[in-house]
Amino acid sequence: MSKINFVISNVPAELALAAQLIDNRDDNAHPLNHKDFYKSRAVILAKTVAGDIIGCAAIKAGEGIVGELGYLVVSRHYRRHGIAQQLTQKRIEVAQTLGISILYATIRDENVASKANLLKMGFQFWRDYLSIRGTGNIVGWYFLALTDDIDASKVMQSLVGDRIPVV
Repeated sequence: MSKINFVISNVPAELALAAQLIDNRDDNAHPLNHKDFYKSRAVILAKTVAGDIIGCAAIKAGEGIVGELGYLVVSRHYRRHGIAQQLTQKRIEVAQTLGISILYATIRDENVASKANLLKMGFQFWRDYLSIRGTGNIVGWYFLALTDDIDASKVMQSLVGDRIPVV
């Protein structure tokens, strides 16, 4: 496989292509909210040397010391080459430069690849909860503390709120 470049982008045309990649993913359980995607704190693109966007991932919209990961997608022709892991590594690096102290992600139970990716990158499993969309889906919550002074348990509990835990 040829070299892949990982870049932060806020170029509207590139974000539109990344959104199209997300819209066309083969596990599209929930349609992309384009407005929310464009508000992301950071969007990282995986690009071929020719400039084709073959993957993307983001730190979702928000502010402060807590950052949510999302929108990770790799073109099916480029999977199993470590691109998702590199996109996650780049998001961790960007989060640190943004002053984020803790990252978290929610992953559907059947998404084994995403769960493995997070665990490889040092994330810890928090707990499983039922989806708030009423689908009956189980969603795992994962976190990575980026600073030593963060009370991860307190932050995670505040994020999950009154969701129903799976026991």
